[in-house]
Amino acid sequence: MSFRVDDRQNPSRTIRVLSIFSLCLTLVAMLTGLLFVLRTTGGTLFLFSFLAPIFVLAAISVFVVIQILEFRQRHKLFVIESYNAGETVFRQGDPAESAYFIRSGEVEVVDEPTGSVIRKLGPGDYFGEIALIADAPRSATIRAISALELAVLGKRNFLNMMRLMPTTEKAILQTVQERATHAVAPARDPSSANR
Repeated sequence: MSFRVDDRQNPSRTIRVLSIFSLCLTLVAMLTGLLFVLRTTGGTLFLFSFLAPIFVLAAISVFVVIQILEFRQRHKLFVIESYNAGETVFRQGDPAESAYFIRSGEVEVVDEPTGSVIRKLGPGDYFGEIALIADAPRSATIRAISALELAVLGKRNFLNMMRLMPTTEKAILQTVQERATHAVAPARDPSSANR
């Protein structure tokens, strides 16, 4: 699986690197201040009075950028994930943490014990909602048929969306009901239909 976020970088790694850089700048400013206190000469006076404020301002600027990145990360609704053909998005029985909306590509929904393909889904379809609504493990395995791009919505945001948008909730519950009916229909004994 190749993981991609909207800004084409892993934001938590970017934040970590910027935090370390900001701390290093602050440390350099503090060390020049200590050097000034210990050895007050013309050179250290220049170093402290000219370079230390530059290091402090740079550290503050980097810190502000970090705060903005963290704010954007916390308030982002969707994360974009990409999969290659044949890769598994999740397996039957896995814990449910997200709902997935297909932006491009196709997936197959597989019943793992039998290995049978239950259905195929394409752009505009979504999956993973049943386990979130039921607060249960994944009911099927999802595998990419072709190159796949998904918009992933976390469990809390998904449940909030359903609560705040009644028409969306109704459409999703209707899809869940249709999928449940489709899953039960093949399980019926064909001989009982003739009775």
